Amino acid sequence: MRRLSFLLACLPALAQAAATDNGDLAGVWQGKLGNNEITACFNLPSKYDNRGNYYYARHKTPIGLLQAEGKQPWAEVTDGDDKTGSWQLAPAQDGQLSGTWHHPKNGKTLPVKLQLIRPPAGEEQPCASSAYNAALEDFPKLVTSRAMLFKDSKAYTFRSLRLADQITVELLTPTAPALASINQQLRAVLPRNKADLAEYFDKRRNFLRMDGNVMEDEVHAEPTFWSSRHVTISFYRWAAGMGRNGISNQFRTWDLQTGKEVDVWQWFGTKSQAGSYDVSALPPKLRATLFKDVEIGDECKADYQGRGYYHLSLTETGMRFWEEAYGSGCEQDFNVPYAKVTPLLTAQGRAALGGVLPKPGA
Repeated sequence: MRRLSFLLACLPALAQAAATDNGDLAGVWQGKLGNNEITACFNLPSKYDNRGNYYYARHKTPIGLLQAEGKQPWAEVTDGDDKTGSWQLAPAQDGQLSGTWHHPKNGKTLPVKLQLIRPPAGEEQPCASSAYNAALEDFPKLVTSRAMLFKDSKAYTFRSLRLADQITVELLTPTAPALASINQQLRAVLPRNKADLAEYFDKRRNFLRMDGNVMEDEVHAEPTFWSSRHVTISFYRWAAGMGRNGISNQFRTWDLQTGKEVDVWQWFGTKSQAGSYDVSALPPKLRATLFKDVEIGDECKADYQGRGYYHLSLTETGMRFWEEAYGSGCEQDFNVPYAKVTPLLTAQGRAALGGVLPKPGA
């Protein structure tokens, strides 16, 4: 996903008395682009560039508009790298606005005819107003993917479910005693009403206010481990405009027989950090085992001696213990075979992983 600089969005100083070569466009407009009904908004002019947005009545997907230095046609701005079009607008007159939409490659044009439905109100940016956003804030539809194979295994299939900026999965096959219960818990992460989307809508209005465009969080959810007894789902999010600090990746594990969510750290006699599902400090015996042959450089000794917080995730051959990477090069990442992990497990852990642990003497 192409990420626009959050800093760039904050730079323009709003000049409320300024006017552009296209006249005073600030406000919310409705009309047609070709034969399609659209709603458009233009924020108050800026010293550096001018920003706007529009959406089709039938799609309700915001498309950014950018007029560089107030002198060029309005370019459509989307998350993709391909240009989708540009607008050439005549000066607005008596609440009427007309112009031409241009295809970026084939020369096709469509007429644009708009009528002002709400002028600016004080310092409020029109693209953040309720007049522009009300139709965008209807409760969205659930988007369901096709069935997908887990690591090319025809025995394990799932699909993703997305609603607004929340995503989860639904486990399809094979059937298990508690599959329906687990799927119900997985669906619980999705919004259920507009109140659950208040933060999402507020964040979108904030982007429209500052940048005239919408940046969505990058989200993924998929199984990363699946056995006859357990399944682990990875929930990944990269918050828009937050850079590396906006990345989170949680691994949540369920017992397919009981339907209960499992804190995998309890298999080592500890538990996950509050607010997380898979993060904990290393128990002393586990830390000693992991760091037995690790040499820590002088530049890392102050902070990285295995005393930070580690993620724990299951793999086909063992367990992975890893720290979040922030570019220092000091972070540790261990992939440990089950045979080496077995002596460190509690009785509960050995019982839970009985299907994947090596047999005694193997």
